[in-house]
Amino acid sequence: MIFNGQLNIMEKRAQKLMFWYAFLMAFPAVLIIQNISVFLFPFLLLTMHSLSGRFFILKYRIQFIAIAFGFGAIISVWNIPETMPYNSLSSALSVLPNYLYWVVLIMLLASQKEWIRLDVIFRGIFLGTLLSLVYFFVLQDFLLVIPIFKQITPNTFSFLLICYTPIVVWYAWYRYGFLVACGILLALVLSGFLSGSRSGSLLTLSGGLFTFLLNRKSVGKIFTFSVLGFIVILFIGNSEIGKGLVFDLNERTYDLIYNRKETLEGDRSYLVRLAQIEKAVIIFNKYPVSGIGLNNFTTYKVKLLGDFEGAEYVINKKRIDEKSAHNSYFGFLAEGGLVLVVPFVVLLLYIIGWFFFNANRVLPKYRPVFIGIIHMSIHLYFIYAILNVFAWFLIALGGWVIVKHKT
Repeated sequence: MIFNGQLNIMEKRAQKLMFWYAFLMAFPAVLIIQNISVFLFPFLLLTMHSLSGRFFILKYRIQFIAIAFGFGAIISVWNIPETMPYNSLSSALSVLPNYLYWVVLIMLLASQKEWIRLDVIFRGIFLGTLLSLVYFFVLQDFLLVIPIFKQITPNTFSFLLICYTPIVVWYAWYRYGFLVACGILLALVLSGFLSGSRSGSLLTLSGGLFTFLLNRKSVGKIFTFSVLGFIVILFIGNSEIGKGLVFDLNERTYDLIYNRKETLEGDRSYLVRLAQIEKAVIIFNKYPVSGIGLNNFTTYKVKLLGDFEGAEYVINKKRIDEKSAHNSYFGFLAEGGLVLVVPFVVLLLYIIGWFFFNANRVLPKYRPVFIGIIHMSIHLYFIYAILNVFAWFLIALGGWVIVKHKT
């Protein structure tokens, strides 16, 4: 039995652990073999057990979907085709613990819903994201000489911004006021542009704007602000000043917006993505049930058909087979087959679908989580980034909101 004094101590410990866990999810630059947050997780797990008397309680739909995803990962590893290279099993086993860790994370947040405090998590994400911004642009070159610090790549940085900008903007608005939130959104959007990522710049802007819109209680106000915002963005975007600003910040984004047809026909980065989708489909047609095993996409060799416009620029490119899937959905389809990709897609659709059906009843403070998940899901089509644990933390938060809302 935990007495009141002990309970208060354990609650404070749980909230402190949750803050640092959330902070490290948004600041993934500290690495000791794995993201350092993984070393906090067992302590968080044990503290939650001390508070509730249990590790997990299996009763929510989101948990069963997560478990199905975990079993899909295990089946994919267990059923690696015999024709794969000799080291395919060890390659798959090296990442399997990550997949199971994500499942446990979702299970924990759903099971311990009464001990999770959103303000603590949001504060950790808020400070962690801002520190990531400073680290990416200022501190990184100086701190990389220290072994525990790792480089945050432009792709990782833009993905982090897409996931957490809605939460950061909402927390800034709630804690410091509307003007500060606008200033922070401007800084995040500029960071997205300057990172060099096209989707990072546009989806960061979109996530922040939707956070402002969906914080309105009145549907009429949301519609009015949406129309006015669209008109303003359209006017600025089509002005010479607007075009010049976009070009100066990110030439690739400029080409995507203003020279879309030519960009999609000749952009090598885009064409490589199409080539990797074709590769994933070829693999899936051969191994539809459980794929070629986790973490094996880059070691599997195929003869690309080049059945897309502009294929001649990339299909014969040296070492094209060694590139990542560049698409999280097709990457899962190739590596894990139907047993992996189906529960993953169902998981995202369940969370997003629940939000759309319950948007009017969901408290404004919960909405940034879903805005982040929706924008993350869009970005996953253009990058193989779902292996980042901070994406799964966001998914787990979405599951926690659903469970908490139902009770």
